[in-house]
Amino acid sequence: MSAHTGRLLLRTQDPFLLPEQALLTARLSEAGLLGTPLEGGNHAFAVGERFLQLVTFAGCSVRIELSPVGDAPFCHIRFTGPFQWPVFLSGRNTRPPRCRNCRSPLRNWKETAPAWDKAAPTSVTCPSCGEASPPWDYDWKEKAGFGRLFIQIEEIFPGEATPTPELMALLSGSSGCEWRHFYIQDG
Repeated sequence: MSAHTGRLLLRTQDPFLLPEQALLTARLSEAGLLGTPLEGGNHAFAVGERFLQLVTFAGCSVRIELSPVGDAPFCHIRFTGPFQWPVFLSGRNTRPPRCRNCRSPLRNWKETAPAWDKAAPTSVTCPSCGEASPPWDYDWKEKAGFGRLFIQIEEIFPGEATPTPELMALLSGSSGCEWRHFYIQDG
């Protein structure tokens, strides 16, 4: 079995906001990001006819499979959530985040991360400057994120693709809130 290529994830800027998934699904389908639902349900979709206009790829030799070929991995879109509280998603590419105040790395993030998926927001104290802030206020460099609903674009190598301003505006207009993106690879 090959290593997971990665995924591009979209989430609300405020990790406590929960946009209406049915409305997002309808708007993203109308805009051509989402194609037909995939077998097996789980809120998974083939990429739509405008996927390549709404997600920009970098590099000269990008190769992604846009449709299934046997059991091989292919690019598709999946909704994950909704969750009652913000959850933290990270992967093998996640690095220590930096304090927004002093820019020092939070090296012990893996030890404290299990407490972050709880109902009560947790403050994390920077070991360098002593500033206490929620973990989502740290600079994760687009390699981890918090949210109650995620839109996952599967089989995208980290940094290989970015959502276009048009897609981000579509998400904001459909939900009434700002969105961000990040990338993770499974361990």
